[in-house]
Amino acid sequence: MGFRSLVSFVMLAIPIGVTLGILLALDAHRQATGQQPLFQDNSVSKDQYCQKAYGISPTSKGLQYTLNPNQWGWDSSQGGGLCMNVTQFNNNTYATNVTAPQFSVTWQYPQGPETQPVHAFPNIKLDGEGTIFPAAISSIQSMPVDVEWTYGIGNKSANSTDVTGMAAALVNTNVAIDMFLDSDKTKSQSSTDAKYEIMVWLCTIGSATQPIGLAQGPVSAQVINGTTFNLYFGQNSLEQYVLTWTAATAVENFVGDITPLVTTVASLGRADFPSSTDYLGYMGLGSEALWSPQSVTFDVKYLSMDVRTA
Repeated sequence: MGFRSLVSFVMLAIPIGVTLGILLALDAHRQATGQQPLFQDNSVSKDQYCQKAYGISPTSKGLQYTLNPNQWGWDSSQGGGLCMNVTQFNNNTYATNVTAPQFSVTWQYPQGPETQPVHAFPNIKLDGEGTIFPAAISSIQSMPVDVEWTYGIGNKSANSTDVTGMAAALVNTNVAIDMFLDSDKTKSQSSTDAKYEIMVWLCTIGSATQPIGLAQGPVSAQVINGTTFNLYFGQNSLEQYVLTWTAATAVENFVGDITPLVTTVASLGRADFPSSTDYLGYMGLGSEALWSPQSVTFDVKYLSMDVRTA
C-alpha cells in the first residue's frame, strides 16, 4: 500500500471509528433508560434441553422466568426421558412485561413405584427474589394468570387435548400451577424446605394422577372465572402440607386471578393450613409427569403470571 493510500485509509477510518463509538454509546444509553436499542437481534432462538435438571433463563421484556426440565424422580437406568423445547424472541418483543417464553415438553417414562409415581415436573417459574418474593399473603392484591396449553400423544404439539383418549392410552399426568409458602421468608422460596405447598391443577389425566387427600374428599371449593376448583389436603413424603385445588374439568385456556385460592386457605384458621402472616416465595407452572407407554407432548402456547402486592 502506497503512502498516499495509507494516509487516505487512516483519514477514512478515523471518522468511521468516531461515529461507531458515538452510536454504541447512544445505544447503551437508550437501553439503560428503557428505550428501544439502535442495534437489536430480531432472530428467534429455539433450543432443546434434555438434562435431568437445568436452569434456563431467557431474556425477557419485564419479569424474568426460569425454566427447568426438572426430572427429579427419574434415573436414566429406568429408561424413558424428557426434553424441553424453549422458544426465545431475542429482541424481547413479547406481548406484555409479564409474558413468558413459549415452551413445550416431550416425555415418556415407565410406570414407577406407588411410593414415588412422579418422574419429573418440567416447569417455568417466576423469578422475583427481593422484588416479588417473598410476599406476605396479607399483602397480595392480585395473582393474574393467563395460560393456553395443550397435551397430546406423540412428539408434536396437539391442536387440542383429548383427556379421555390419553387416559385410555395409559397416560398419567397433570397440568399444574405450583406455589410454596412458609412463615420463614427464606424457606418459603425453597420447594423442599417450605412448610406448605399449594397446587392448582388445570387438568388431570389418568387414574393414577390423584391429588394428595383425594380419599378424604374435598374440604372446600372455589369458582374462578367460571372454573370450579375443589380443595384436597394431605402431607407428602417430605411432610409438607399439600393443598391441591383441582379443576372439575380440564381447562386449556385459563384466565383469572387465583388470589382466592391462596387467601381462602389462609382464612380457614386451621393450624395445618397457611395463615395470612405466612409468605409466598415460589410460583411456577408445569406438568407432573408420572408415566406413559408412549411419547406425549405438553405445549404451553401462551403464559403470563404475576404477583401484585400492596
